[in-house]
Amino acid sequence: MVVEKRAEAEVKAFEYNAKEGVRAVAFVWFLRRIAYPLFFVFLSAVFMAFAVNGVVAGLLCLAIFGGPGLLLWGFTSRQGQKVLEYWKK
Repeated sequence: MVVEKRAEAEVKAFEYNAKEGVRAVAFVWFLRRIAYPLFFVFLSAVFMAFAVNGVVAGLLCLAIFGGPGLLLWGFTSRQGQKVLEYWKK
């Protein structure tokens, strides 16, 4: 009975570590391949709109890219916190 409970606890710990490990790897892949380039494109588009076309175009570009940029920031920060919590354990 004790051995079975111990084995069950080890299986649960292994499943948790596997799930969180996959989450961490997927998050790092997402950051490197998708999130960082999108942040760069959003910020460079807003900067270039301000620099080349003026304040009105810059604000319009900020209004267009601000929403998706904030969604992307919120998703990456939340997932980053989960990955950091796992790595601290």
